[in-house]
Parts: sequence; structure tokens; C-alpha cells
Amino acid sequence: MNPSQVIIAPIFPLWVILILLILGSIFTFFQFRLMRKRLSVNRSLSLFLMRLAALSLLILFALNPTWTVRKEAKVSPTLAILLDNSPGMGMPGREGKGSRLDEARALLLDGSRPLLKYLSERFDVRLYEVGESLKALNPEDLATLKVGEKRADLGAGLAQLSGKASLALLVSDGSLEWGEGRSADFPIFTLPIGEPEKYRDILIKAVKAPAMAFRGREVEIDVQVKSYGYDGLRVPVVLKDGEKLLKAKDVRLDEKTGEGTVSLSFTPEEVGSQNLSVLVPRQLGESLTANNTVRLPLKVVRDKIRILMITGSPSMSYRYMRMALKNDPSIDLLSFVILRLPSNILNVPLQEQSLIPFPVETLFTKELKDFDLLIFDDFQSSLFFKAQYLENVRDFVKKGGAFAIIGGPAFIGEGGYAGTAIEEILPVRWAGKEGYRRNSPLGVKLSRAGRVHPLTRLSPLEGEDLSLWGEMSPLDGVNPLRPKSSGTVLLESTEENSWPILTVGSYGKGRVLVLATDDSWKWYMGMVAQGKGNWAYLRLMERMVRWLTKDPSLEPVQVTFPEISGTTGQETELRVRVQEDPAFSKAGMAISASVINPEGSKISSQIKPVGQTGEYLLSFLPGKEGTYKVKVETRAGSWEESMVIGGPAENLDGFPNHELLKKISASTRGKTLTGGDDFLKELKSYEEGARNRFIEESRHPLWGNAYIFILLLTLLTMEWYFRRRWGLI
Repeated sequence: MNPSQVIIAPIFPLWVILILLILGSIFTFFQFRLMRKRLSVNRSLSLFLMRLAALSLLILFALNPTWTVRKEAKVSPTLAILLDNSPGMGMPGREGKGSRLDEARALLLDGSRPLLKYLSERFDVRLYEVGESLKALNPEDLATLKVGEKRADLGAGLAQLSGKASLALLVSDGSLEWGEGRSADFPIFTLPIGEPEKYRDILIKAVKAPAMAFRGREVEIDVQVKSYGYDGLRVPVVLKDGEKLLKAKDVRLDEKTGEGTVSLSFTPEEVGSQNLSVLVPRQLGESLTANNTVRLPLKVVRDKIRILMITGSPSMSYRYMRMALKNDPSIDLLSFVILRLPSNILNVPLQEQSLIPFPVETLFTKELKDFDLLIFDDFQSSLFFKAQYLENVRDFVKKGGAFAIIGGPAFIGEGGYAGTAIEEILPVRWAGKEGYRRNSPLGVKLSRAGRVHPLTRLSPLEGEDLSLWGEMSPLDGVNPLRPKSSGTVLLESTEENSWPILTVGSYGKGRVLVLATDDSWKWYMGMVAQGKGNWAYLRLMERMVRWLTKDPSLEPVQVTFPEISGTTGQETELRVRVQEDPAFSKAGMAISASVINPEGSKISSQIKPVGQTGEYLLSFLPGKEGTYKVKVETRAGSWEESMVIGGPAENLDGFPNHELLKKISASTRGKTLTGGDDFLKELKSYEEGARNRFIEESRHPLWGNAYIFILLLTLLTMEWYFRRRWGLI
């Protein structure tokens, strides 16, 4: 094939052009004969030749000649260099010099013959960072590239490269995601980073543990440990709650697989969130220790609510309250009724007495912590209790226990609580020296706070609670009390100078309730007498217990933790549900949130409404691993809890998985390269075979050439000029 040639594409048929050329030539010749009579031979011939040349150019334009130049061109194949930024690339590189990412960076940029420069001379190189997705890089971005928080997903990245690359070079340690059976529409050459033969590490590979447990019931946690370089060794596995050691066992690592499994069990004794951790102590020569610990948030709940009830004497109040508590299958009730006082003299031998002594010392020195709620029902403690026992009750409430006092003649002053630890925790104080009032019957009504408080909201219908309490039977007896600043009155008497009937408050982590009457049983009988059943009384007793023991269903603010524990550097989100109260529904629910990091400093957080009314999303970005305190506050109440944030390296298997890189290459028709001259030869041979060749053709129409056009004008101008000069014009 000629590299260049002239092609004609006549604008008229050739025979027409030929006739025009002949006629033009004849006409020019006759013109020459005529000029010969007036001019010399030389001058006539000059004008003839100029006219003939101009005519020939005009005829040439009609032929439409095009100068065509063809040349062979070669295009380099597109090479996608994929640089893995998985957390494993942050592990120490060869000989402990920098990280594996630094090793990859040096391979591409450093040395007498930098790989990136060498490949750019032979390929159309495009550089990418492989993380959760594919991100294009410039060569200057390599110096500031950092390791990511999650394992790279190579499969997702290859989908973005479809049709954009002829081949790919993956620079990785093999700690990325690659599903079985995957492939690609172009070969992938892999360049392994790291040294598997020198890697030594022990990690907790998997932990099987419940997210919730029951207090007093054994919890079993299965731990799977994996090792590299410690096969056959026995290592301890430790279970801790904060800094408290719960359990420790040894596990033997299999000589072939390097793995071992152990079960750790313990019995939680306290209700609430526990920040457990499973760890393997650091071994000599380990490359990574952050994956030796896994944090396990555990929510401990009650299987049953354990209640200890002490009643000063048999009464109708005790009878109906005990019946209501026994009616609830989720309650485990232990009650004692005082039938005789220590001062009573019985002329009967002790072994013949049917009444057992009140085990006050055992209950209030050893077993009190095993209960959730303590109730004193018109109980005169001064006859049975030492000051130490009442201090133990105070400490019980301060640590999160619940305490309720039911009024009556033995309450407050008569009960011996004045000046004791019990007086300190109560949300009320007695008014003067007046004892139990049994004057005219007193009606009861909801206070302003009682209208919206979950304890006294007995009916699901808005506004029905006001009429319901208005129908309750009046009380014949009441303890004259006044609320403290820490107390919230929910029920009060209907007289002008009203007395608090039901008052609640908090002390430390626990809650306290005071029902200042022993006639609440009349609310049961009165409603039954009206034909409206006993549901209101039973519901009141149930909600008293639920509120005191912090049942989540009665909390104004409920927060749902994410199923997967958060990690540092990744945004953590919690779902917040606020139970709207009628008092706030019109004005809008004001809500705020605060997050305290493990160092005790407040960090930035955001809470915004989502979904249905009353639902919010709380988000924050933890910068350090450890225990974070989260608090949500509204006008209806508040919620506070702790959550554990782990480090990004927890559960990280940093072993350089070069076998996976071989599988990737084999499944995509590529090769695993080992570096050096052999590595460069492999790429060079592929480059020569994959180079695309094509013919580049360029066409240059002669009629569009400015020089031809100028020549034509010059010929015509000169012919006219000489004719004028020589007297023909």
C-alpha cells in the first residue's frame, strides 16, 4: 500500500471535463495565432502559456484532486494500577521499615528506575485507589495517601473499570474482599506486598455472645482465636468487665491451622449495660496487638422483678397491694408482715412458737442487693433496725435500687425515720409535728405533673385520666407532708391547702416513691362498687413498680443502639424515640443531646428528626476507642447510657494473604509477579502483544490549498498586466 497518493473525484463527468479542456486548448491556440500578428513570437508564446496554465488549473479544480497520506500508528494498551488501601496496608512492611503502604509507594516512585515512570512509557497508565469504591488518583496524590478504615472491595472496583482498561496491576497485601467465583473482562496482574513467612500475630477471630442477658443467669461466650507463627502454643483468654476480671482460660492453638476455641462463662449480678471485653495478652514478637481485644456491650435485664415488702401490721392496704403484685407474673414478691413486736411477752417456749423472727440482719446486710425494689408499708423501723441497716437502704438506692414507702400511722415521725439515712433519700418531709390525719375524707386529683407523668397515665385516651381520678373514692387517712425540691407530686388532695398524696423522686442512680396513705385499697373497692372494675388500681400498682425499676416502656426517652458496635473514625448513629406528652405536643418537643468521650470531654454530635413524629437520629464521630457517655434530654425527661467504641484494627487479620492474590490472577487470566527484571519482562511481553495498530489517513484537497489559489490569481493577473503593457488592451 502506497503511503500517499492523489485521488480525484470529478465534480462533472470526465468526458465533459475532457471536452472543456480540448475546447479551451483550441481557443487558446487561436488566441495565440491572433496575437502572433501583433506581437513577437516570444511575447505571444508567453501569453499563450500563462493562459494555458490558468485554464489547466481551472480544469484541475473540476477534477477535485485530493492528496491522501496514510501512515501506520500504534496505541499503547490502558493499564489500571490498583493500589489497595485496606487497613492491613497500614501494617509494618518488609524488615519493619514503614508500613506496607509505604512499601507499595516506594515500589512505584523510588529507585533508579521507578516502576510508575517505566510503565508510563509503555502503557496508558491510570492510577486508582481501591477502598470501599474506586477512586482515581494523580501521581502526586501518592505521597499523601492514607490507609482506609474498611477492607477494600475489589469486586466493586472492577465493575467501575469495565470497558476502561486493557489490563490491571493490583498492588496489595491480599487483605481485601474478593468473592468466590468472581472474574473480570481483562487480566489482573498482582504484585504482592508484605512477608507472610515472617508475620507473627494472635488475633480474636470470632466471638459468639448474646446481646442481652438475664441477671442471675449464666452467660456463655465462645471465643475463636487464630494465630500466625504461634502454632501449638497455649495462650490465656481473659474476660473482663471494665478493669474487673470475670474469667480466664487457656486455649491451645492447633499446630496445623493455628486456631483454637474456648468458652468463657459468668453470671451477671447487676442490671444495666456492661462493657465486657475479651482479650489475649500480647505475645513476644507480635506484629499487631490491636486485634487481641474485642469489646462486647452486654445489656443485663431482669427475668423477674424481685420485690422485698415489709409491712408493719396486717391491713387492708397490705392485702390489696399484695394481691395486685402477685397478679403480675413478672414479679417475684417476698413479703414479711410484723405480727408481734419485740416488746411483746409470750409465755410460750421459743420452739413452740409458730411465728418466725424477722430476719432483719440477713436481709439488710447480705441479701438486699439481690432485690430490685424495697417497700416499707406502714413500717415502724425503729423497733427493728439499726442505723446501719437504714444506711444500707440508702446505699442500695444510690447504686440504682428502688424504694417505696406506703404511709400510715407508723410513717415518718412515728416510724423512727427522722434524722436517719431514710429521711435523706425521701422526696418529702413531714409538715410540723402533726401525726397521721383521720379527719374528714379527702378527695384526690392529678397534679399538673401527674397529668403527663407515665406513672399516673392509666388510660390510653387523652383527658380520661382527669375524670378517672375524680371518680376515685376519697381517703380517710393521710400523712401531712410537704415535697422537697427534689420531689415531684403526682397526686394531691382536693382541699384548698392540698397535701401531696403520691410523690416521686430520685436519689443517686435509684428512684423513690412515697404514697402518703394506707387507704389506697379504697380505690380498688370504690371502682368495683361503681361497676367499673379493678383495672385502674391494678394498673396503678403495676406502673408504680415499672417506673421505680426503670422499665424502658415507661421511659420518656428510648434509645436503640446499632446492631454492630461502632469503631473509631466512623460515624455512629443511634435511634431516639420520644414519647410525646399532651403538655408539649402543641409547642413542639424540645430535644438536645450530648456525647462525652472516654477522656471526659464533650464532643460534637447532631440530633435531627426522622420518620414519624417523635423519632430522631443521633449521630457523632468517635475519635478514640473506649466508653462514651450519651445523654438525651427533653422537657418530658432524659436518658443516659454508655456505649463502647472499638478501634478500627479490632478483628483485623493483618496476615499478607498472597494466596488470595494468586487466585485473583488465575481467575482473570493474569499472573502473580515477584518483582525485579522478570516482573518487567512479563509486563513488557504483554505490552507488545496487546499494543493496538491502526492506519491513520489524512486527506488534503488541492482546491483548498492556498498556494494553488494564489498561483491561479498570479497567472491571471500577469496575463492581464502583460496584455495591457504590450498594447493589446
